[in-house]
Amino acid sequence: MATFRPSGLREHVVAGLLRTSLRLLLKTVLHPRFPIGFQRRWLAVVARTTLIPRGIQIEAATLAGVPGEWVRRKNAEPVQSGSLLYLHGGAYCIGSATTHRSLTGRLAKFTGLPVFALNYRLAPEHPQPAALEDALAAYRALRASGPVVIAGDSAGGGLALATALALREAGDPPPAALLLLSPWADMVPPPTEPAPVPGEAMLSTAWVTACSALYLNGQPSEAAMASPLRADLRGLPPTLVQAGTDEMLHPQALALHNALQAADVASTLDITEGRWHVFQLHGGALRSADDAIHRLTRFALTALAAHRTPTQSEHETVIMGAGMSGICMAIQLQRAGQHNFVILEKQPGLGGTWWDNIYPGAHVDVPAPVYSFSFAPNPNWTRRFASAPEIQRYQQDLAERHGLLAHLRLNTRLTDAKFDVTTGHWHFTTDNGDTLRSRYFVCSTGPLSQPRWPEIPGLDSFTGQRLHSARWDASVPLGGRNVAVIGTGSTASQLIPPIAKEAGQLHVFQRTANWVLPRPDRRYGALDRALAHFPPYAMGVRWCWTQVLEWGRRGFDEGSMARKGMLKTAAMHRSRQVKTPELRQHLTPTYPLGCKRIIYSSDFFPALEKPNVELVTTGIERFTPTGIVTTDGRERPIDVLICATGFDAVHLLADVNVTGCDGQTLQQAWAKGPEAYHGITVAGFPNMFLMLGPNTATGHTSTLLYIEPEVQHAIHCMKAVKAGGHRWIAVKPEVQAAHNAALQSRLQGSVWSQCNSWYRMEGGRIVALFPGFTKEYVQAVLKPRLSDYRLT
Repeated sequence: MATFRPSGLREHVVAGLLRTSLRLLLKTVLHPRFPIGFQRRWLAVVARTTLIPRGIQIEAATLAGVPGEWVRRKNAEPVQSGSLLYLHGGAYCIGSATTHRSLTGRLAKFTGLPVFALNYRLAPEHPQPAALEDALAAYRALRASGPVVIAGDSAGGGLALATALALREAGDPPPAALLLLSPWADMVPPPTEPAPVPGEAMLSTAWVTACSALYLNGQPSEAAMASPLRADLRGLPPTLVQAGTDEMLHPQALALHNALQAADVASTLDITEGRWHVFQLHGGALRSADDAIHRLTRFALTALAAHRTPTQSEHETVIMGAGMSGICMAIQLQRAGQHNFVILEKQPGLGGTWWDNIYPGAHVDVPAPVYSFSFAPNPNWTRRFASAPEIQRYQQDLAERHGLLAHLRLNTRLTDAKFDVTTGHWHFTTDNGDTLRSRYFVCSTGPLSQPRWPEIPGLDSFTGQRLHSARWDASVPLGGRNVAVIGTGSTASQLIPPIAKEAGQLHVFQRTANWVLPRPDRRYGALDRALAHFPPYAMGVRWCWTQVLEWGRRGFDEGSMARKGMLKTAAMHRSRQVKTPELRQHLTPTYPLGCKRIIYSSDFFPALEKPNVELVTTGIERFTPTGIVTTDGRERPIDVLICATGFDAVHLLADVNVTGCDGQTLQQAWAKGPEAYHGITVAGFPNMFLMLGPNTATGHTSTLLYIEPEVQHAIHCMKAVKAGGHRWIAVKPEVQAAHNAALQSRLQGSVWSQCNSWYRMEGGRIVALFPGFTKEYVQAVLKPRLSDYRLT
């Protein structure tokens, strides 16, 4: 069971007002003393106060002769095949598709699926089984065109469950999933009068009992289709049961989940504390309602993905990668009025680097205020240096708030991308057989996406458990075992302290010592978070940290005051934290500060002084099936090997066959190393835009400061193509060549040329770093100089 606890003063105040309003406007009217006709009209009036999301179109229609309405996103082709059938609540006597538009509209917006809200026949005019017959007819009509998710609230939730049971009995294809919101799945009256639920805002026992009698019309309440909770539930599809704690039907939600699990159904129970019956109807006003709808969205899309078959589709833009840059590009495309795009992500979840890197202690190494987009500040950071799960939640929240899940295809790896010069379109193939066509291709995989394993003899012969920091398996036990970590870079400095606390013996293999500066981390308190909701304060904090980081860039220049200060701080930090002289000597770098990425840590050095930790500076000769042999002939037995050896930042996009003009592949164009114009566009590959491409990495600041202008550069290029009626835009080869010659000239003789690092190729060419300051890059990139491009 997953329990969610809403927080925040605004949420608390809004929830209190809504609860009071519902009690005054609905609970007093939903009572046997009022005729059903009056209740229907009154509910229709109250429903007008709910918020229907923007960007939704509603069209009256019929399915198999049953009336209802289609609810769809405007100006957006569905990325996912399938549809959603929605069955409204109202105790089988009141309610309609119209009264539930705030909810069906959000489901359509967030999933991208066409939603058919059914106006099934109501009691007392049409008692059981009229509603079930209508639901079955509509489902079968929808299922003829692809997989269907059935969703319903209250009585609609019970009806959705009964529909799935009836389909099973008839041998029909089952729904892809069931979304049951506070389902009324058992009409059998309890043996004793239940105690009133203090927080219930809508329902009463008297009203539910009266409506049940009208619907059953003399039929037994124990019947499977009236009380599906009591039926044989085996063979049903994945089901999400969602409810609040402050409602009459909360016990039924718990009982249904338990019964589904007992029947071996993949059931998920989702409970929100302090919320009333079908609180999801208040999306747009109540954050907890929106959060609950987003969880419904993820569940539905995940279930539909299991039913996917290879498809052909056409889009304006294909985005490869759902990390920070992919999310930023998608949001800005929407703001630019372009909604026909798809995001292809090879992993089962979004987040890019922050989905992959879930090793213990993973966190960002720049202050969190500069690790959120300028247009989407995050007031909810809990620490100055945010953890990986917290960053991934920020990305997930962005995707949900901007409706990006509707554009996202997870578990989809792009294998081929080929440009057609005759039409100016890119043609794509994925590993699951999908084919796509688009005008623009955005590669947002970034340089930190391909894990690099150490090239040491015998690695494949090691029979113990082997982990890479970027492909972490949390199920591998470390407690009390002999663990080896290869690498002492930024990633290793984060994972070594927590692993040192549980490993029996930890061997840390260091090739070269790294420069380590203290990390000024701290927890954010209530006052910090309250101030972060005040935009001028949040903007000021972000600007201040940006300037601090830019000052750090001056530390890479020989003779600068910043460099002298950083050198002194690093020496003091090492002297203060490393008490053993021999260990301190091994941890003293022999190359210039800044040549490799600087480590910011206040717990790395202390971890190395623990009695169960050994720093090994002798080179590794080979692996054996059970351990590591160093060049002095000593073998250390190892149970678990952890490779914190970083990423291949040189062979970018090596796992995708990208073909541009004249049949030239990207690998051929980059035979001597990757290069691009401002790291964004590549000569010979029109309408293609890289995010965080060659020579855009930084050793001192947040990558988000570079992503945002890159996205704007690409969108300006797209607009130039459309405005001029062109087929494509491509950087001129001579412009790209001159740009990269100037870059390499600046990099030669810089601090980064004075040691080996992931910034450089084997021949010494630096292909990762931008040599200047952030302001210089932003000014050069933000708006493209169209004279540097050829528009065809």
